[in-house]
Amino acid sequence: MGRGSQKQAVLEELRRARANLLAAIEGLSPNDMLRPGVVGFWSVKDVLAHLTVWESELVTALSRLDRPSLVPRIVQIDDIDAFNAEQYQINAPRPLQLVLEDFHGVHKHLLRAVEALDERTLTDTRKFRWLEGESLVYLIAECAYWHEDEHAEQIRQWRAEQGL
Repeated sequence: MGRGSQKQAVLEELRRARANLLAAIEGLSPNDMLRPGVVGFWSVKDVLAHLTVWESELVTALSRLDRPSLVPRIVQIDDIDAFNAEQYQINAPRPLQLVLEDFHGVHKHLLRAVEALDERTLTDTRKFRWLEGESLVYLIAECAYWHEDEHAEQIRQWRAEQGL
């Protein structure tokens, strides 16, 4: 691989997954986006807020890489279900418009954070002990583009079931 190609691949995956997710929600009315049952009792709005929380945690982790010994909260979460439930309680009362603004805004911050990384920082499997032998590429994939793909598919299935 040439220099910078891993970073370009990560950026392309982030953009591809976001386009995939946007296609999954395209054409939904605000009322459709508030209907429960997409993932458990979560609505599309709740799923987007959930994805935003994880991308926000990822942006925070990437912004503190200059302190390699500082373990980011994103990798310290022991009970993911409890964390997700807590974040749901925080975000459930928020209006759809604010959730959408954050959803788009945090993603822009994530793209900028990844663009700012150098290839070595992105791919080094030893620099950050808290990654337990993985690189930042894996963390980004897990918390962003694999995550978005997973929920985009769930939204598509829900839409098919609902006739939306």
